[in-house]
Amino acid sequence: MSEGGDVLCEIRAVQLPQLAALYEERAPWAPYMVSFVHTAMKWKQSEKFRDSITFWSPNDTWKSDGTIVANISFCSQDVFVFTLDDDGSSLYRALMETNRIKYDDRRTMFFAVHEKHMSAIQQFVKDKNLVKEMDNPCFLYAIPPEQARQFTVECPPEVFVRKLEPSAAQQVSAAWPHNFPGSDSYLGKFIEANGGYGVFLKSKNEMVAWVLKHAFGHPAMLQTEEKHMKKGYGSLVTRVLSKEIAEEGHWPVCSVMLNNERSKRMFEKLGFRSIGTCVFISLKHSKN
Repeated sequence: MSEGGDVLCEIRAVQLPQLAALYEERAPWAPYMVSFVHTAMKWKQSEKFRDSITFWSPNDTWKSDGTIVANISFCSQDVFVFTLDDDGSSLYRALMETNRIKYDDRRTMFFAVHEKHMSAIQQFVKDKNLVKEMDNPCFLYAIPPEQARQFTVECPPEVFVRKLEPSAAQQVSAAWPHNFPGSDSYLGKFIEANGGYGVFLKSKNEMVAWVLKHAFGHPAMLQTEEKHMKKGYGSLVTRVLSKEIAEEGHWPVCSVMLNNERSKRMFEKLGFRSIGTCVFISLKHSKN
């Protein structure tokens, strides 16, 4: 047990390659967990972002059952949970028997909870008397790296693609349906840490579509300005970022809201296939 009697013990940066290898071997149904750990490894080597992400495991059992609770702190906190334990009891115990995560002073999001783990997390939220602000179920879409590496990237003559600068976060946040106070700063840090791409009009140097590379090393916040929809710009930035992710050796994985038929059709046309579902759970906090 960790110092102070808390059940969660920190997984050290030097142990993360072993965790990634465990997931690659035993969780092929969740390929994003490998890229998530690799993202953490990259951040841990960065002076600016090394303290922004922390991995814990209940009584250091991750080596046997892959159970982790991870936290990203960018103005708010995203909590990531995962386990190879079939019934999720290890996750429930890990969350119930720790004081490392505070739920009352800032926005907290349980990020992309896999369908296998939902019952444990829902029970924890209920037993902890936490109040959900949003419960957003999504499909998980993925494409094998060898397939994504074959994507061609040809821009229509009126636009060009370039990497995003952190300053793009204001426009991204303003268009994001789930934005919140401070989300422009939150997204700006992700752009700085992980990157992303935008489609820009040559005539005005105006950004009209974009996608961010989020914590799983995956395409996220994909958006096209309304007046520029149906021009293939969303597909264009998705192919650019997915090709980059695939060339890093990872599976491009995206989450798509259950009722977003347009996005589902686009991903399926590109060759992505559903690998299950997940839920994003946002909790109310004292500043609401």
